[in-house]
Amino acid sequence: MIQFNHSWRYAGIEFDDIANGSGLGAVFFTQYCPHHCHKCHNPQTWSMEGGKQFTEAVLSQLLQYYRDIPYASRLTLSGGDPLASPNLTYYVISKFKECYPDKKIWLYTGYCFEEIAFNSPIFQSEKTIQNIVHLCDVIVDGKFLTEQRDITLQFKGSSNQRIINVKETMIHRQIILWKEK
Repeated sequence: MIQFNHSWRYAGIEFDDIANGSGLGAVFFTQYCPHHCHKCHNPQTWSMEGGKQFTEAVLSQLLQYYRDIPYASRLTLSGGDPLASPNLTYYVISKFKECYPDKKIWLYTGYCFEEIAFNSPIFQSEKTIQNIVHLCDVIVDGKFLTEQRDITLQFKGSSNQRIINVKETMIHRQIILWKEK
């Protein structure tokens, strides 16, 4: 288990969100992104030094939201790139799942799913990344590409991005796209 670290930074939390995943939920925005996508809608999250200090009180506020709004069905992690801050991301997700094991986890990352989940040399030594992937229900992968921007797409900004059903993908060892039920 990852221990709390007073140096962790986060960009913010958006409650009552319906745009970043299926159903109602909160979005936890991490701080730091190495991708620097052209025309990114959150460039303020790129720096490691930006954002705010993450505290146990912030986590308590996030968890309290789901006690107050029991029909909220998912937590989304975005950023920045949540996988660029793996210890914070794992800490938040694991604490959330301890309290709400039946609620869904959505995660947005600029990395391709194959890089993070199927023992790519880039991440194979990063056990924390593997743990994060296994706790997620849906991962939206791929960098935002301005030339493939499409505002008609649900839950993603550009057509190269995929909305992946993580559990099914891990079972079948091939990409299975998420479908709303």
